Amino acid sequence: MTAEEVILLKLLRFYIVGKSEEDCIIASTTDWNAIFTLAKLQGVAAITFDSINLLQAKSHPSKPMLIQWIKHSVMTGRNYMKHADKIHTLADFYNQHSIRVLLLKGYGCSLCYPTPEHRPNGDIDIYLFGMQTKADELVEKGLGIKVYREYHKHSKFKVGGIEVENHAKFIDDISHKSNIKYEQILMSVLQKEDCLQSPIDNVWLPSPTFNALFLLRHTGEHSAANEIKLRHILDVGLFFQRFHSQIDWTVVFKVYKEERMMRFFNAIATICVEYMGLDAACFASDDKQYIYQSDTALADRILSDIFEKKDVLPMSTVGIDTIGKKLHYAIDKSRRWWRNRWKYQLVYNENLAESFWWLARNRMKASPQPSPKGKGDGTDDGGMA
Repeated sequence: MTAEEVILLKLLRFYIVGKSEEDCIIASTTDWNAIFTLAKLQGVAAITFDSINLLQAKSHPSKPMLIQWIKHSVMTGRNYMKHADKIHTLADFYNQHSIRVLLLKGYGCSLCYPTPEHRPNGDIDIYLFGMQTKADELVEKGLGIKVYREYHKHSKFKVGGIEVENHAKFIDDISHKSNIKYEQILMSVLQKEDCLQSPIDNVWLPSPTFNALFLLRHTGEHSAANEIKLRHILDVGLFFQRFHSQIDWTVVFKVYKEERMMRFFNAIATICVEYMGLDAACFASDDKQYIYQSDTALADRILSDIFEKKDVLPMSTVGIDTIGKKLHYAIDKSRRWWRNRWKYQLVYNENLAESFWWLARNRMKASPQPSPKGKGDGTDDGGMA
């Protein structure tokens, strides 16, 4: 890792643990501009600034750099409040029609942070307990907002400039065959376990057992798609820190093992414990019957991948107007899949040939997913709530 990457991890550790400044010694030659740029890219700039504020270190950002960082943190906080306000608006509207709201990722994850308002939010992801179609009709008729329904996983619309994804499914069970079973598992857990009440009326959060399964899979999918950031790792780590005592570890470990995600869980837990300072007990049942196994080699490989500059390819064949261009797109995607096959094997319970064929077939017939232009304001992280 570079010097800036090491320092960023130290600052995140201090943000989470905050035990001693000796654990976060920063050299006077530190390139704070590079750290700020890296922190923004990783979705952790505002919370990193929280650490800097707590430190009485010899090295601090210059005054112009501090002002830039403060502006970013203030904007992140303002956008967070706007995000929460729009969730209130939606929840009140749905409540008038007796529709319950389950909030996924985003705002719910932020509640596990020491400073929730400094976790950047992208989209608002909701699940309406089988009422998706009716709810979309109500949004169009009652609020006069255009709803885009072309994507099988969720519909899309905008409220006050923030994109809302109204989910019919929790994960994409067309892109990966193994997601079909995983979706069924998530639905089963949702039906069996009580949801948690959020601070917002008529807004519920998934049960701890559900989120232990969902958040790890969500993070794994971002990893396999070359989109993983340190913020995803923080989401998982801080969730386990807060809710580990409420998780049904028998169910969670059974699913991890059957779906071949145990190594990925171990690696993410290792990053959280060895680099971010979380207690190992966060990733174990209270009776220690179920506990993660440290895997430093894989943890380091995933961290290197997080910091590595990624190639950017189109998400689908939208705008690709010829057979030749679509074929070129499929070839580029397939090459990237081959380079990243080690990540697919950590997340998806599929053999390589099956995974390749399933992906290639669906990419070639990918359908357009039109949506409103733009992705919210300020601290958007590319729609990865």
